[in-house]
Amino acid sequence: MPSLLLLILMACLTACASTSPNCTSLPGGGRYCLQATTMAPAFEVQQQVVARFRDQQETMIASIENDAQQLDFVGLTPFGQKLIHMRYDNQTTIALQSPDQRLQPAMMLALLQLALWPAEAVQQGLDNNSLVSTQDHERSITHRGKLVMQIHYEQPDTPGADMQISLPEASLHLNIKRLESASEEATRE
Repeated sequence: MPSLLLLILMACLTACASTSPNCTSLPGGGRYCLQATTMAPAFEVQQQVVARFRDQQETMIASIENDAQQLDFVGLTPFGQKLIHMRYDNQTTIALQSPDQRLQPAMMLALLQLALWPAEAVQQGLDNNSLVSTQDHERSITHRGKLVMQIHYEQPDTPGADMQISLPEASLHLNIKRLESASEEATRE
C-alpha cells in the first residue's frame, strides 16, 4: 500500500503530465526537460525527506546516486521498505518500481535536478518563459514572474546537503536532511 507521502506527491504532481517522457510540466507553470547526468558532479547521498502537504506530514528516506551514466532515485519508508525507484540513463526515464502509473518518473527526477544540478544546467532544461535565479543560499524557479519553486540550501556547494524546498502551487514543502553514513561519523571522531 502506498504511503501517504507518495499519495501526496501523486496528487500534487500528476496534474503536471507531459507528452515527452523526459520532460514534464511544473506545478505553477513552465516545463523542464531532464539534463545530462554529466552536467552535475557525481555523488551519492541518503536523505531524510519530511513532506508537508496542508495538514499532513510524512517521512521518506531517499537514496540518490548520480554519475556519468545515470541518475538513480530510490524512496524508502523509514523502516527500509522500497516504495519507489526511478532512473534516468541520459536517454530515457523509467520507473523500476512505482506505486501508481500516474506518478511520472520525469517529474520526480526533474525535482531532483531542479534542486541539485548547477543553475546553468537547470536553466538549459527550463522553457523560454521560466528562469532560475540564485542568491546566497537560495534558488528560485519562476515562470512568467510567478514563483514555481523555492529552495533554501544550508550548504549550497555540497550536493545533497540539508535543504528546504517549497512548491507553492502544489502546497508542498519538503524539509530534507542528509543522513550521514557510519564511515563519515567515524571519520569525524
